[in-house]
Amino acid sequence: MKRKMLSDNELAVMSVLWDAGEPLSRPEILEKLSDNDWNPNSIHMVLNNLIKKEMVFIDGIVPCGQNYGRAYSALRSREEYAAELALSAMPDMPPEECLPGIIGALVKNAPPDAKTLDLLEGLLAQRRKELSGLLPQQG
Repeated sequence: MKRKMLSDNELAVMSVLWDAGEPLSRPEILEKLSDNDWNPNSIHMVLNNLIKKEMVFIDGIVPCGQNYGRAYSALRSREEYAAELALSAMPDMPPEECLPGIIGALVKNAPPDAKTLDLLEGLLAQRRKELSGLLPQQG
């Protein structure tokens, strides 16, 4: 699995898109960035990099002032990105071998409450059913 580590600027833009939960135009992204010193040309380069990294996609055309511009949406969730990073941290191991260790370390270092454990058990049960062919796979 190839690592798709995001730069600080890319991560800042992704955080805006993740928090928004809806397509945003470049001006809307710039407005929501906490550091307002962004150059409009820089945001264009960052968005293009995120498209190349398959983290963002163009989600339509929207009015931007007197013109129209592209709207951008996250292609991967925050959790999917974190999972990719965790799995890519052990490139010499297949995911099925390192997954139990990663999950075990997460549970040990950030102990979940009973509600979270129930949710995790439900996710595992659903995945087990998908793998056995009883449910269509989610993805």
